[in-house]
Amino acid sequence: MNQISNVQLYCMLHATIMPLAFLILPMVSVHYSQHGAWAAFMVSILPTALLCYMYQYIVHNSSRPFPATLEEHLGQVLGKSIGFLYILVFLFITIFSITYFTSLISSSIVPDTPLSVYIGAMLLVSYYALKTGLENIGRVLEVIVLYVFIAVPLLVLFSIMQSHDFRALLPIFDASLSEMGNTVSYAFLYSGELIAILTLAFFSNDRKRISRPVNWTLAIYCIVITITTAAILMDLGPVYVNHVSFPTFKLIRSIKISDFIQNTDIIFISVFILGVFAGTTVKWFLACFSIQQVFGLRDYRFLAGPTAILIGIGALMTGKNIIAIQMIVHHVLPYIYGVFFVLIPLILFLVVLFKPTPDSEASSPSSG
Repeated sequence: MNQISNVQLYCMLHATIMPLAFLILPMVSVHYSQHGAWAAFMVSILPTALLCYMYQYIVHNSSRPFPATLEEHLGQVLGKSIGFLYILVFLFITIFSITYFTSLISSSIVPDTPLSVYIGAMLLVSYYALKTGLENIGRVLEVIVLYVFIAVPLLVLFSIMQSHDFRALLPIFDASLSEMGNTVSYAFLYSGELIAILTLAFFSNDRKRISRPVNWTLAIYCIVITITTAAILMDLGPVYVNHVSFPTFKLIRSIKISDFIQNTDIIFISVFILGVFAGTTVKWFLACFSIQQVFGLRDYRFLAGPTAILIGIGALMTGKNIIAIQMIVHHVLPYIYGVFFVLIPLILFLVVLFKPTPDSEASSPSSG
């Protein structure tokens, strides 16, 4: 089995959750909670931390990577059945990652280029990465995440320097408690993408210390999304945000400092392309690896070709209509993430928690 360091594990987790969260969560948070969006998101970190603890507990008490973990604790028939559903889920979120990328590029940057060009280019690069193996993916992601670490904070800082109307962050309770609750629940459910740790942890060369990359991922995720949401509110305001599809991109595009720093959207586009490549590759790996585990195959890499066809067709079908994509963001993703990334892992956690260990079974008195 390929081995990755915990630094590379952090980069993969970061790539899994951050690229789309940077675009989606500020938009959804402001839509529900208006001026208090930044505070509502911060509240969601508390249940997210518990979710991460639950994932780590499952990892430390399992001997097989996800989704084979399901067979280990729920039995072969039920485990394989649920594992097959996870194959579909991982394929869906891979398709959605590419679709959201192409919808941004085609609607806001170069609208005259066919979608098939973007989709084909992204699939080709991610396909080559999958064929080279997880270790090489980890090495490439180290470089990508380092660049993102430098570029994203600078862009957000420039936007705050340009417009720092802190009054736009108040009142916190501008929306009703139910709307604030919608923000908290959506952000919490989206953080379920960290379920990737259930698989990637078993490739780590130091599985006992996986809490460190998970905690770092959670901390950076909280800081970046909170500051980005606050910057969008201060620069654009909640009314305008509710009328645009990509407020984060509008924020970056509006940056203009003095007369010589402008058109910074090219930096954002490069960051976003690298981030989507990284996130798509990791999610695509999860889909291929799940197929290998469920069907007992020797390797996952040869599955990149057949699944590329499915992902490409799915991305072309869903990427044509920006309204349909927004419907998926607001009304489909919460249910999928809630069931497959929170509810089923919670049931698995409870089974693992109350499952008797072999030592306790051996020490218990036999009947008869």
